[in-house]
Amino acid sequence: MSDSVDAPARIASVDPGGSVCVSAPAGSGKTELLIQRYLNLLSRVQRPEQVLAITFTRKAAAEMRERVMEALHSAKEELPCENPHQRATRALAERALAADARSEWQLLRNTSRFNIKTIDSFCAGLTRQMPVLSQFGAQANIKDDVTPLYTEAVQELYKLLEGEHPVADDLATLLLHFDNDWERLQSLLVSMLARREQWRDYVGVHHAPEEAEDFLVATVGLMVSNELDEVARLLSPFSSQLLELLQFAAMNLDQPAPAHFPGSRVEELAAWITLRDLLLTKKGDWRKKISKTEGFPSGTRGEPAERKQQWQQLLEQLRGIDGLQSRLAAIQSLPQIETRSASWQLVLHLSRLLPTLAAQLLLVFQKHGVVDHAQVAQSALLALGEDDTPTELALRLDYQIEHILVDEFQDTAITQYELLQKLTRGWGEYNEQNPDAPRTFMIVGDGMQSIYGFRGANVGLFLKARREGFNGVIPTYLELSCNFRSDKGVVDWVNHAFQKAFPATDDVYRSQIRYSPATAVRPERPGHAVEMRAFSGEDSRDQEVLFIAEQIANCVASTQETIAVLGRSRSHLQLVVKQLKHLGIPYNAPDLDSLSQSPAVADLLTLCRALSSDADRLAWFALLRAPWCGLDLRDLLCVARFGEAPPYTPVWSTLQHPDLQNALSEDGRDRLQAILGALHKAREKRDRLSVRAWLEQTWVELGGPGCVAGSDSLADVESFLQLLEQAETEGVGFDLDWLTQ
Repeated sequence: MSDSVDAPARIASVDPGGSVCVSAPAGSGKTELLIQRYLNLLSRVQRPEQVLAITFTRKAAAEMRERVMEALHSAKEELPCENPHQRATRALAERALAADARSEWQLLRNTSRFNIKTIDSFCAGLTRQMPVLSQFGAQANIKDDVTPLYTEAVQELYKLLEGEHPVADDLATLLLHFDNDWERLQSLLVSMLARREQWRDYVGVHHAPEEAEDFLVATVGLMVSNELDEVARLLSPFSSQLLELLQFAAMNLDQPAPAHFPGSRVEELAAWITLRDLLLTKKGDWRKKISKTEGFPSGTRGEPAERKQQWQQLLEQLRGIDGLQSRLAAIQSLPQIETRSASWQLVLHLSRLLPTLAAQLLLVFQKHGVVDHAQVAQSALLALGEDDTPTELALRLDYQIEHILVDEFQDTAITQYELLQKLTRGWGEYNEQNPDAPRTFMIVGDGMQSIYGFRGANVGLFLKARREGFNGVIPTYLELSCNFRSDKGVVDWVNHAFQKAFPATDDVYRSQIRYSPATAVRPERPGHAVEMRAFSGEDSRDQEVLFIAEQIANCVASTQETIAVLGRSRSHLQLVVKQLKHLGIPYNAPDLDSLSQSPAVADLLTLCRALSSDADRLAWFALLRAPWCGLDLRDLLCVARFGEAPPYTPVWSTLQHPDLQNALSEDGRDRLQAILGALHKAREKRDRLSVRAWLEQTWVELGGPGCVAGSDSLADVESFLQLLEQAETEGVGFDLDWLTQ
């Protein structure tokens, strides 16, 4: 099938005369589209740095940079083009090379002039330029996992209980609510810190408690009103009939009859709940019948029968309205604002506590010289200033950046959205004055692939940007549908299977997006594109794993193509990895093949625990049972019982006692003597060598390499030793909790 169906959209998306929002589903060739627009923009600017391309991962940024360079080199060397897409890219690359020659940019030699960056690296660059305003001071290291620092910030917050800090009472009340289970509350607060960009605008900008409460009430009220307003819009053609039914039911239930159909005010939520119960069951399904419980008494004649018939006919019409059932069902979960309720008071205590907690985290970051990605993004916003008071950096960037391209926009979080708002300040006015050379942006994404909601990504922002744009610059919406990656059988199956899994309409406030069917470009292959197998019984999981591994083995024997295995969780896929390893099938699963599952690494961790503490008896007994020693259980029991009753003598002291040798078997004495020398050296050399060198030498002298079976286990050992190096580089040191995690 030809891909001509997307041709107009692809041509429009590359046109630099306007801003565009492109919905590009899986396999639609969006990377090629970004590269083509990037090359086209290079031919129109005075400096290549004026075109900013933002990706969300280092891998995506590297791929884009590499493909831009490849296009320029191919154009310079006049390599042949194989298809229309390559010819289109070639023409744009030739224009970029012409601009490069005119302005002497030397792009092929000086690749640093390509302004292609990840969102994190771009934000970090802003903070380096404005260290004071960004609250960074000296440049901090960015870490992916700072959960230990979140925990430290919470523990610092707990210390405020001992004084007269304004939030001490709030913290004490929250602890009481959690039955003084401080670890449980700590877990909650740590999770809140990891998502602080989602709540900072609601609780972090108010100083007086009354202001915080008023703002929260207004925020919740707005959310409820938006939901009710949409339901009211869908039901407006039927409002008079529904009002009659509500009045009839209220009369039979001896309740006040509503004078009008409910509107979208938050005070009318109770009336909407009554209406919802009239139409839906408690589970949220459409009612099949109605009874006196809902205010419709039994009877086959008169008004009761007429009203039931009216209800039935109305329900049939309402069933056909897309999205109505889900919106009616959601009414039950909308919050009712009762400012004197215990739950609302807990929300207020938490809202007053969170700004102080965020401040504690900033102090912890400064103490360790480390920040997380959320702090980098927030600091970048601070470095750019507000709309009415932009900083010098913001003014300088306004001069430097004329075009912005953003990939994977469906995974944008609120801080990244606000960053684009600030980077495009004044663009609407500028474009009105310069219609022939406008400043533009291109956002590319696919709402159906938004999978990072747990990290703060909000697909509703993609819909909002598509509809409203930025600072008066409204993009043209373009939708691609061609799939170049999968054959027709797979594409058709996905279209059929996923059509009902998505809502019927887009919804900004709920962050929901409808399904857009794809069109296959590749022809259908012989045989079944998609097959399903079911496994049952107690050993169903083992059957499934064996089947998957056998299918992969057959494919490996007959094809050179890449094979992917998808699963719901890591634990499911780890079983497949184990079976592939057993069959000798090479695989790549760096994030699944956990080091904690490796016996060699388990023995190394045991060695670390024993050497770090003589009091850790369990670690010392495990060390004596490890392959390099292998005491049998009789000798191990003899070591455990040697000496006096609790408090026990440390195992290391017991091992050196001369009387112990006589108590052990001959085999036990030989095994013990084989490792004592290595352990003595380890204790003498501690703190004289790097952590890695110290552990590695000890492991080798204990005979660890001889106890490892296969190259995979040796690779696990190397990964473990590299972790020790990383700990030393990051200043963690010999921290067993960090190492275990």
